[in-house]
Amino acid sequence: SRFGSVPLKTYLPHGDLDLTAFAPNDKWLQRLKEKLEHEWHRDGAAHVVRGVHSVPHDLTRSTHADVVKVVKCQVDGIAVDISANALGGLCTLCLLEKVDNLVGMDHLFKRAMVLVKAWCYFESHLLSSQNGLLATYALETLVLCVFNLFH
Repeated sequence: SRFGSVPLKTYLPHGDLDLTAFAPNDKWLQRLKEKLEHEWHRDGAAHVVRGVHSVPHDLTRSTHADVVKVVKCQVDGIAVDISANALGGLCTLCLLEKVDNLVGMDHLFKRAMVLVKAWCYFESHLLSSQNGLLATYALETLVLCVFNLFH
């Protein structure tokens, strides 16, 4: 299932694709990482795969139940994050879609989100969780709080 800014339609040009798959366990994620690494080093592949890594680095070790395991890579120049059993992202997508529908006014909530995200990324350089800056989720929460106060 897709989640994040792409299905919400609040993505910026530099954004990534967030995907999650649900299964009884997350062992498939390690196999996916291995397949992507194979494609990364294969000449003549249908799609150019680069920068395959995972968080945490060792997907086979058991982790705390709250840790979301993610395989990250670039496919044809587009950043892709694939997670296992990450229900939180889908719940966030549903919440933000519901808020946008409640606010209405030709998707004012989503348009405000894109405006604030663009300013934070391109002008103030505050948006980039990979570099220790503000995460998109935090920004979405702040915009939601402002709408809650004034709408």
